[in-house]
Amino acid sequence: MMKRTETIRIFYEKNKQALYTYALSLTRNRESAEDAVHTVICKLLKRPILPVGMRPYAFRCVRNAAIDDWRSHGAKKEALFDLEAITMSAEERALWRQIDDLLYELTGDERETIILKAAHEFTFQEIATLRRVSIHTVASWYRRGIQKLQSMIAEKTK
Repeated sequence: MMKRTETIRIFYEKNKQALYTYALSLTRNRESAEDAVHTVICKLLKRPILPVGMRPYAFRCVRNAAIDDWRSHGAKKEALFDLEAITMSAEERALWRQIDDLLYELTGDERETIILKAAHEFTFQEIATLRRVSIHTVASWYRRGIQKLQSMIAEKTK
């Protein structure tokens, strides 16, 4: 049987980028995103028993930490994605900046849903559980967000 700390370490190694990206999409601030992920790992280490669904639990904790940070420090606009951490061409970097700008035009609910679904492969049910809303609400946020993105892209390519 694997030790608790080893289980958390493996979980962290496997999920750190996804947790950080999600936190960054919510906080729009690198330091706050790092703090949110740190908070989650500390919470896991302090728990006497690990949650059965560690991944949804961790994402919910990241979301709560990001909301707490936003309430105490206010919203900041930085890039949704940490483009400096990834090696890419100038062309790819420009494309990611455009994606970031388009996502910023969506509501927070639409943006968060699309990021969780597209970047982190969450199902609508997992997002609904994480957000504590109905699956229909999540599907609606996703549909509206995708429609808005398609509209904005069509407008830019005219």
